[in-house]
Amino acid sequence: MRLSTGIRLGPYEIVGALGSGGMGEVYRARDSRLGRDVALKVLPTSVATNPDRLRRFEQEARATAALNHPNILSVFDVGQHEGQPYVVSELLDGRDLRVELMDGAVPMKRAIEWAAQVCQGLAAAHDKSIVHRDLKPENLFLTRDGRVKILDFGLAKLVEGVNDSTSMHSTGAFGSVPGVVMGTAAYMSPEQVRGQPTDHRSDIFSFGVVLYELLSGDGAFSAPSAIETMNAILKQDPPEMPDAVPPPLVRIVQRCLEKSPDLRFQSVRDLGFALQVLSGSASGSGASALRRISTGDSALQQPADVPVDTRRARWPAFAALALVCIAIGVWSGMSFSSRAPDPLVFTRLTFQRGYVSGARFAPDGQTVAFSATWNGQASDLYSMRVETPDARPLGLSGAHLFAISSGGEMAIGLNAFLGAIPGMGPRGTLARVPLAGGAPRVVLADVEDADWHPNGAQLAVAHVVDGVTRLEYPIGTVLYRTDGWIDSLRFSPTGDRIAFAEHPVRGDDRGGVAVVDLSGTKTVLASGFGQVDGVAWARDGEIWFCASAAFSADTLFAVTLSGKSRVLLRSPVGCFLRDITSDGRVLLDNYTSRNEMVWREEGDPIVERSLTWLSDSFPADLSSDGKTLLFTEPALGANYQVALRETNGSEVVRLGEGEAEALSSDGGWVLTTVLTTPPQLVLIPTGAGEVVRLPQAGLDYKRFSQWFPGGQQILFAASEAGRGTRLWVQRVFPPDTPRAITGEGVSIRGESISPDAKTVAAIGPDGKLTLYPADGGSARPIAGAQVGEQLIRWSPDGRRLFVYTSSVPSTISTIDLESGRREGLRVFRPTDATGATFMYAILLTADAKAGVYSFQRTESNLKMMEGVR
Repeated sequence: MRLSTGIRLGPYEIVGALGSGGMGEVYRARDSRLGRDVALKVLPTSVATNPDRLRRFEQEARATAALNHPNILSVFDVGQHEGQPYVVSELLDGRDLRVELMDGAVPMKRAIEWAAQVCQGLAAAHDKSIVHRDLKPENLFLTRDGRVKILDFGLAKLVEGVNDSTSMHSTGAFGSVPGVVMGTAAYMSPEQVRGQPTDHRSDIFSFGVVLYELLSGDGAFSAPSAIETMNAILKQDPPEMPDAVPPPLVRIVQRCLEKSPDLRFQSVRDLGFALQVLSGSASGSGASALRRISTGDSALQQPADVPVDTRRARWPAFAALALVCIAIGVWSGMSFSSRAPDPLVFTRLTFQRGYVSGARFAPDGQTVAFSATWNGQASDLYSMRVETPDARPLGLSGAHLFAISSGGEMAIGLNAFLGAIPGMGPRGTLARVPLAGGAPRVVLADVEDADWHPNGAQLAVAHVVDGVTRLEYPIGTVLYRTDGWIDSLRFSPTGDRIAFAEHPVRGDDRGGVAVVDLSGTKTVLASGFGQVDGVAWARDGEIWFCASAAFSADTLFAVTLSGKSRVLLRSPVGCFLRDITSDGRVLLDNYTSRNEMVWREEGDPIVERSLTWLSDSFPADLSSDGKTLLFTEPALGANYQVALRETNGSEVVRLGEGEAEALSSDGGWVLTTVLTTPPQLVLIPTGAGEVVRLPQAGLDYKRFSQWFPGGQQILFAASEAGRGTRLWVQRVFPPDTPRAITGEGVSIRGESISPDAKTVAAIGPDGKLTLYPADGGSARPIAGAQVGEQLIRWSPDGRRLFVYTSSVPSTISTIDLESGRREGLRVFRPTDATGATFMYAILLTADAKAGVYSFQRTESNLKMMEGVR
């Protein structure tokens, strides 16, 4: 059935035809509810007339819609029109991979980059037990901004815990159109050809066929007919690849194309990691690509059928036979060790419910000191022996452990916010205290982290000065500075370098690992992670760290000073690397963490309602009537998701990718930071209208951008190259050039703009709330303001500020701007405060009688691990 322009299918009006194929007609349509253009695909009659296929298709389409990954086409809706099923998805601008292949092989570096993105999308689908089953160039789309999108999960199989023998062979995927028959058959796995049960490893085979074609320009199993093609898939190996393709990359393709699923990569994540190892070097010779491969790469060398906790082999030194060994390892999955790998041994050290904020081995290697908050009580420092579960409190309430010197002296943070407040770390006052106990000796305020030089004499610190984090060694001598934040400072065993985790954006856990030498030369070793948790030096000069591509660090990595990385361990939950002894024992804590949102109404009794969506929900703004909450959900991918939810707890409405900032006063627009490099400010309509991308203007945008009353201007924090963070004002309809209104070292949070739009309440370089004229001018200190407290909002009359403390429980107070008089309003404390480490945000209605509070809940247990190689 062909649709004419102007026909409506529910809320969708057909604008024009986009194309057609074996899976139906595709149209450009207009969504009248949200005022956006979408792609609408009308499925073939064969689907509509087969109730079982129609039911199955709708089930799979809805499952695909839940994926919401940047490398998967977003599905918005599924419906029927006059008995004909249709699917509504995002409208893409670009071309499919088949167009790219019309001129033959693509440049190797580009092929690997595209392949890595496909792996990320497939991994997200496989995590939800969805198998694509029709991966081919026509179903891989390249957008104009360089992103790869996987299309057409309409043929995907939803794995329901049992094998389903239904395959593309038996569902009618073989049509009468020759091009469709050839195109589908050439990318099928052997098990699909045979009509056998398929799982995620079928997609890995099809991926290998696509990657082979990207690198060689020819099909892996090309033949004159579909029957001959399928016979080649079952019985033949593909032709040899061009000599220009590095042998390690050839081995990756060959392992994907194993006839037996058991001999292929067993997960797309391992396959993606193998490709990441090659990224950046593929454009060079085979030799240069080989040199960049880590010889301990578990994704390339470990047998697939060995459990994760025992995949640790000691690899002998490689010399001239390195290439041969890697080839054999990739091909057969066999270990080169002359003996069985050492088993991993875990010793659990803590058993209480709560959060470990810092931990280190003492110089004897048998004593562990750590800071923690247990069972919702105040934090403390503890000491214990690894052979006994009994931990002795040291009586330093509120302290956070930074490091222990070779002489047995601790560096601690007093009055530190346990839980690493985003953008601040466990910031507090640095003090020194003997491990045996005693009175702390204060050293320095506003310290985010510290570590002792191996000689035990002096400290390196991450010191916040005027809103800028400075890595200092010795204290007062700046080696490196950043507008973001850094933590996990770790001296090398020889004391000539300091490794650290760097987070470029204050208020964001994303980042990488870097080292700086004592002359101030910084080198980035690994970057692009969604979260980095803990850094430590291991033997042989490697640096180990916990990180992940998305939210919650779940993988233990090793990286050399030349930037070669490998995976040591994958964890089902988050892991934070705390320390490593000289004999290789690892101290880490496994954690689960989520940011919770709660609606609260004052009264008798107090009414509370959870508004948390998935694993992490971060509130951004509350509508003026208190009925609509704007928030960010990072759990859906590295680019995050902007969403709306009614405070009565109704369904979530997803608006698009990015980090939510603020609702306009009329509720029509959402100000969003899109997490590109560098970030960009974007306006997303909540109803009809097109997305507006503001000019980047050469600025590095920070967080907590806001609307001025009236919705014509915005306020945001940003920095220029070589300068600190300032506040800027910009008109958005139409966009004009941003203009700075403050000096450097100023940031914002909460509803900063006064009701009359003339004044901004922001955090000044001294860490206190300060008033700034909205059109520029001299700052005015606020009497009664305190370091570390956060702004909630202005009072409607503009005379007071509502503020809160980030600790749990959190105290809400008001500050009279004329007199500086403070008045306590109420205390917010979660009903179950176990693991509640800090109050992330509080949003109040205009009358301050209701609102949303949000807190981070983290529960962890400390472990010692032996046998990691």
